[in-house]
This record gives sequence, structure tokens and C-alpha cells, in this order.
Amino acid sequence: MGGSKADGTVRMGYTVGQFEQPVVNLNQAAALAAQKCKTWGYDGAEAFGGQTRQCAQTDGFGSCVMANVSVEYQCTGGKASQN
Repeated sequence: MGGSKADGTVRMGYTVGQFEQPVVNLNQAAALAAQKCKTWGYDGAEAFGGQTRQCAQTDGFGSCVMANVSVEYQCTGGKASQN
């Protein structure tokens, strides 16, 4: 979903509809975040701050019908340990 090489952070996420029950593979998300961090010169990544859910679309009654859910990962080792 996004991130910052300078800050050593990677944001992984997905979009979910009001009545959907997503199947989330947290191990795969962590592996992808670690892979991204490694391309930036870090050793890996670990999740921090928990899960963030933000409404992306509401219906005419103000109910959230589409939401973006994300988890932030902090890159670890490598460049981080040199500071």
C-alpha cells in the first residue's frame, strides 16, 4: 500500500466492503513488508501500532460501506542500526 524509505516504514493493507469478511494472512503481509525493507537495505520488518481502519465510502445514511484497513511495519536492522 505504501511506505517511506527515509523513515524505514512500510504500510500494508486492503479494502473491505461493509458485509465482507476478509481472510487476512498476517504472515504473508509481514513477509512482504520485510522483503520491501530488504530492498531498502534493512534486515527485516516488524509490525507496530496495531491495525488502522478508515472509512473510504459511506452510503446515504452515513454508514460506512467501504473501508481501508492497514498495518504499519517498521524496518529493522541494517540502516536502522547504523544511526
